[in-house]
Amino acid sequence: MIFLMMTMVSKNLKTATKFNLNLPSGWLPKGWDEVSRDGNEIMVTLKLSHLDPENQANPLLISGNPTAQVNGETVSVHGIAPRGTMTKFFDSMTAMAATGWMKGYTPEKITEIRGKFNQMQDEKYDSTYYISICRYPDEIQAKQALQNQIDIHTTGLDYGNLFKNLQNPEVLKHLTLEQRKNMDLLTSQTKNIKIPTSSSSPEIKYFMDKYAGYPAVYCEMANPEYLRFMAPKPKIKPRDPNQFQGGGFDPLAGKGLLPKRPKLTPPPKIFKGCLAFKMDEYVISGTLISAIDYLPKGNTFHESLTKTKTYIETEKVEGQTYTTKHLLPVASTYASEGYVYQEQAEEIVKKIINSIIK
Repeated sequence: MIFLMMTMVSKNLKTATKFNLNLPSGWLPKGWDEVSRDGNEIMVTLKLSHLDPENQANPLLISGNPTAQVNGETVSVHGIAPRGTMTKFFDSMTAMAATGWMKGYTPEKITEIRGKFNQMQDEKYDSTYYISICRYPDEIQAKQALQNQIDIHTTGLDYGNLFKNLQNPEVLKHLTLEQRKNMDLLTSQTKNIKIPTSSSSPEIKYFMDKYAGYPAVYCEMANPEYLRFMAPKPKIKPRDPNQFQGGGFDPLAGKGLLPKRPKLTPPPKIFKGCLAFKMDEYVISGTLISAIDYLPKGNTFHESLTKTKTYIETEKVEGQTYTTKHLLPVASTYASEGYVYQEQAEEIVKKIINSIIK
């Protein structure tokens, strides 16, 4: 919102032909959809959504049931703990509401909530990101727009001057009739708003750096997960191996048959995200760019959502031989399973950069 308004503040905006991104059909990686592309002579905004890979998961692995019938045979299932899809969430909520256990909620009410959610983001997606490309009349104004990304967080934003500048005739030419009608309302609602600045939020730092070799504005802050990871852990009392442990212990865990998770390593000490970067007279910003450094790497461990392996366990009891077929998960990665990962997001941004380069 702030970036869009700062875009319109420029007093010297001139009429330009509508620009298009040179992005071919099917330009996104598998599992991504370009939901919308809105723009005018100044700005183009892409809405990109990512399909939830867990919608294609093997039902046996995510059912939570310890056994299942497979081809008429009972097998022991060693499942995985998925994040959970929105489809499964709403289905579960609907079923719960039907029992009457959720006071104030009926299946019809859940359907209404589900519909509103799907208006914001279709439940087949697990995430949605935006990228905006704003073209300025020249590099000088683009450079100032990038600098504004720091200024509004360090020196604050003067809403009085902002809306005064929005009355500039050159700016008004780019506003719709409805936007003009809402100007007075916007002014009254925001006249007392104060944007948090670095002085009031010293834990957040804003600075200039480079993104893909281009001038960029970044922000950084301490990662709370790092502090929790490094905090002293309570000592665990040794267990007596001769006593039944109970709980959710998997009897195959100590036999080297289940996927071995890598040893936990400290998360990043600092969160660092790119707010925007400038290339020529363009300023590129958006949630996908700022999220890149927070996304997991493609080789991050994850159990396969679809693949399994079989293990036949044999044991003798009172002279009788019994066999149990186990269905086991196998090791995989975020990239292989179709989750959003850092390198893929970087590639999407790179394609957008290449579509702008003259």
